[in-house]
Amino acid sequence: LGCREQGKQGEALRWLEPMTGTSGNGRERSRSPPPVGGLKVKEIPVIGDSRVLIAPGILEEIPKRLQAAGFKPSALVMVSDKTVDGHYGDRLFKAFERHLAETGSTQRLLRFAFPAGEASKNRQTKENVEDFMLSNKCARDSAIVALGGGVVGDLSGYTAATYMRGIPVFQVPTSTMAMIDSSVGGKTAINVPAGKNLIGAFHQPSIIFADPTVLSTLSRREVVEGLAEAIKMGVIRDAALFKQLAANAESIMTLDNALLQDVLYKAVAHKAEIVKLDEKETGLRATLNYGHTIGHAIEAMVSPKMLHGECVAIGCVAEAELACRMGHLKPEAIPEIRACFEAYGLPVLPPPGLTLEKLMDKMAVDKKNQGKTIRCTIITGVGTSIDHPLPVPRETMEAVVSDMLKTTAVPKHGW
Repeated sequence: LGCREQGKQGEALRWLEPMTGTSGNGRERSRSPPPVGGLKVKEIPVIGDSRVLIAPGILEEIPKRLQAAGFKPSALVMVSDKTVDGHYGDRLFKAFERHLAETGSTQRLLRFAFPAGEASKNRQTKENVEDFMLSNKCARDSAIVALGGGVVGDLSGYTAATYMRGIPVFQVPTSTMAMIDSSVGGKTAINVPAGKNLIGAFHQPSIIFADPTVLSTLSRREVVEGLAEAIKMGVIRDAALFKQLAANAESIMTLDNALLQDVLYKAVAHKAEIVKLDEKETGLRATLNYGHTIGHAIEAMVSPKMLHGECVAIGCVAEAELACRMGHLKPEAIPEIRACFEAYGLPVLPPPGLTLEKLMDKMAVDKKNQGKTIRCTIITGVGTSIDHPLPVPRETMEAVVSDMLKTTAVPKHGW
């Protein structure tokens, strides 16, 4: 029951160079703003004017870099959760205050923090942010700075997409999950009772500022959770990245600066390239959801006991089995994929208490589906995958999930 193959080497990573462009409102500005400070910044263009800037210590430089890039909103609203706000809110807010004092700007600075956790990613929290902005007379020339992990980024991005029919958002990810995956590409959403991320919009962030030093306040579990998305990227697109992750697990988990930045850059560059080719997820971009069909179904039933990346790890192993049964993956690949996730302490077996019926019911509303047909990303080796989701016979999916549920494990952090 498995598929093991070394996997074909994917195309060598195309290192993306800065480009020039014009902003959507006609302001001419460089994609690469004039150098600010002495930081060595890596830039990854995404789509349109959207780009990622990666550098340790870039957090305090955000105000100057926004000005250098031509952004001058009348009001800047920093949205965060209370945990992240406690760690980094003052640092970023005071950096903006200093910059305004130095430049004599009349820009208004506002700050909003909501309770941390996936439970806040809902309609009510979005409404609270909107009401806060409306009560402070934020006009259409305002902007949002999303300081936080995936929940903050998704909710703030969706708020920006709909407030006054759309205002700019700048992402400042503070988790490995957000830096590697959720802050890049413009997918924004909230959760609803029917499932995760079902109500949302595509709204590209103008700039993503990734400062790896902020990851130091995360627990090991939180660091590892986001690395599941890097492993996923290696499996679907980059065998060399996968091997790098497999060979250096301990160093990467302990935030080895050079290794972590290299992994971060490669994973984000791959995602940016895919987003440029398929912004609205009509085909190729849906391959980024490898492991998410089964993973999201599990997450919908066990959150917040298990984190998103933990559920995706389980889903990736199960969906490798699915690819094997559908004839696209050799059995030898599955143990190799499983071992990499295990090297990071990520779960590869589902927790107890799940049922086939409930998991299939959650999968029925997956965003990749067409009508009642479940579609999945299918891998063909370690580093390669089919460039669009394939329809999966219901009986095949049920067989894979049923076998998955035969062996369960209590997560290491408890249950």
